[in-house]
Amino acid sequence: MNGEPYDCRNSVLLLNVPPDTDGLLPAADVTRLREFRERIDRELPENLARGARTVASPGRGTVDLGREREVDRVRLGEDIRHGQQVEAFVVEAYRDGGWTEVARAGVIGASRVLGLPPPCRPGGGGRG
Repeated sequence: MNGEPYDCRNSVLLLNVPPDTDGLLPAADVTRLREFRERIDRELPENLARGARTVASPGRGTVDLGREREVDRVRLGEDIRHGQQVEAFVVEAYRDGGWTEVARAGVIGASRVLGLPPPCRPGGGGRG
């Protein structure tokens, strides 16, 4: 997982934590699950795009965060009920008066999280 609890590249997270014969989860497993949840909450504390202005058109989506924000990762997803649609994509940020590529990758699938090294400070929005 590359040290990132969310860097799974569209895989399904299989916890593989079965209950014991009394129907209870082992205490050690519960502790690890809580630690995992706490790490996700700590490292992904806020959805910066919640409430943002979005514009979608065929092959393009734009998210305007409303003000300059530091962004260190982007989570994307596609409606896979219709099969995989995206084979490759680019994430851009509006910096210094123009659009700059900050990430490029292959398929998206149900969910994909991309780190943006180094953290990106777009001037008002991002376009992907």
